[in-house]
Amino acid sequence: MTIVRGVSLALVCVAVGIMVGFTLARLAEHYRLEENKALVRQSHDRVWSEEDNDAALAAARRIYAKDFVVHNPAGGSTGFKEFFRGITENRADFPDWREKVESMVAEGDFVAASFSSGGTQTRDLAAQPGVQPFIPNKNRSVHLHEMELFRVANHKLAEVWDLWDDWELYRQLGLYDPDQWPESVCGRERTR
Repeated sequence: MTIVRGVSLALVCVAVGIMVGFTLARLAEHYRLEENKALVRQSHDRVWSEEDNDAALAAARRIYAKDFVVHNPAGGSTGFKEFFRGITENRADFPDWREKVESMVAEGDFVAASFSSGGTQTRDLAAQPGVQPFIPNKNRSVHLHEMELFRVANHKLAEVWDLWDDWELYRQLGLYDPDQWPESVCGRERTR
């Protein structure tokens, strides 16, 4: 009888240990995913929406890996220096730029975020061969919906894939009129 009780007690202890271990592992994973989502939220609040470039750079150094890689819609990728240059240029082009996270999902080392962004153009946008033409400043406000997928490594943002609608941005900046497509893109003389 004592052996049966001993085996029963051992089985109960193993079952309780497994349940406690599983619960602790789930909690640890939950906190890790919440920490990853907090990094993404900081990217929008403390980097892209920050008015002070020095404060934005300080925040970026805390939350982005030194070998951070941006995969952009044009098919290229850039490192941290180019990424931060893009932030400062965006701030110069749209000084009141703000981003607001609308939803986030985290799984493993990845965080997907849907967010709105926007600001008012205050200077001409230089042409980027193969990406965009020269866009003159008309002091227009833009509002976009974007999606990003981040990869997190060692408690830092390591990679991002960002998707936005260039056509909608260009429409809002007055580059073309969707109701007068041929005339606004090609010019009146070419559409005849």
